[in-house]
Amino acid sequence: METTSARGRALAAQKPTFLDVLGDLWDPHSNPNGIVNLGLAENTLMHAEMKEFCNANVQIDAHALTYGDGFSGSHRLKKAMSQFLNRYFSPWTALHPSDLAITSGVSNALECCAWALADAGDHILVGRPYSNAFKTIYGSRPGIELVEVSFGTTDPFSMAAIDEYERAYAAAKSKGLRIRAVLLCSPHNPLGRCYSEKVLKGYMRFCSRNGLHLISDEIYAMSVWKNPRMSDAPGFKSILSMDVREFMDPSMVHVVWGLSKDFGSTGLRIGCLVSPSNRVFLEAVEGISLYNFPSSVGDQLASRLLLDDIFTEQYISINQHRLAESYQYATEFLRSHNIPYLECNAAFFIWMNLGAVMDATATDQEILAKLREDRVYIAPGTVYAGEEPGWFRLVFGHPPHVLEEGLSRMVRAIQSENHERT
Repeated sequence: METTSARGRALAAQKPTFLDVLGDLWDPHSNPNGIVNLGLAENTLMHAEMKEFCNANVQIDAHALTYGDGFSGSHRLKKAMSQFLNRYFSPWTALHPSDLAITSGVSNALECCAWALADAGDHILVGRPYSNAFKTIYGSRPGIELVEVSFGTTDPFSMAAIDEYERAYAAAKSKGLRIRAVLLCSPHNPLGRCYSEKVLKGYMRFCSRNGLHLISDEIYAMSVWKNPRMSDAPGFKSILSMDVREFMDPSMVHVVWGLSKDFGSTGLRIGCLVSPSNRVFLEAVEGISLYNFPSSVGDQLASRLLLDDIFTEQYISINQHRLAESYQYATEFLRSHNIPYLECNAAFFIWMNLGAVMDATATDQEILAKLREDRVYIAPGTVYAGEEPGWFRLVFGHPPHVLEEGLSRMVRAIQSENHERT
């Protein structure tokens, strides 16, 4: 006799495979035989600064022990968030607290888009590769399917890529699928690049032609840095900074951002959903806000952070500098070991081709298994719907001693694999 439902058993099968990594993290002193985590999208470069700020600003009042101002963020946090976004995202018209909702992380904000913009069985267009979390966010509870757009040799950040969206949309429609939205991630996960203003306009026109919502995931907005090898690469351009009325219905444009990536605070769980021209959408989000309720303590801490202009400005500047340094260190290592990779200038991961330096018959799972034998975790491209086997996402947003240990283990695993096959 089964003790759980069919739905429960299906969910159990979706248990994240990296949870064992989090339970056995490497530490040079307390756990030298632990797993070096270069796979999860976390930036630890500024943890010392964030820890100092948090410890100096965790001063809760009785209000934080209640339901506060509601389930979608305090008045103070909404004000702080709108002021921060006005300063750094340069919206074409100033944002107000009523234009946004606070959620328990950006994943929650994206899931709100699924609940409020689509019905179970509907579909959303997303280009390959894409964040492995998207399938879970949209599929597990809301029941929304992803239609994957393949690019082949076409640059995913070019105007020509929109033609691939057109083809994927037409093919989906011919099968009777109902497409509700396009999901863009800019800066991109896992490719670490930004869409140009011209291309963003192209996507808005595509959405307008086909009556689609545009969901812009801008969670890595402040994590853009200088790469001398990509001096002409576009920097971050928020959809909010463009007068979208020229290109599509503004009520169908929605942006998400949060503290997890740009402020190295995945555990703080503060996300934000911005939709200035769609009150009904935000009311729908309020309707399910009980399930997205951020911690009131996290709410108060985030408010203090975002209202501290001096700290945030210094933090962002130093973080970008450290990301550039870590990227240079990691890519020099890859080049010295003849490991191909794609250049980038945003976020904190590198799309690299370990398959190119392995035996041609080695699968992603075989490469992953060898990495795990040497106690290093790097995510395989298959979980990001990569179009070619052999690609992996390397997270470089860590101090030098962590990168050195992890990269050394990675090369050791590759060399042992090649040795065994010869």
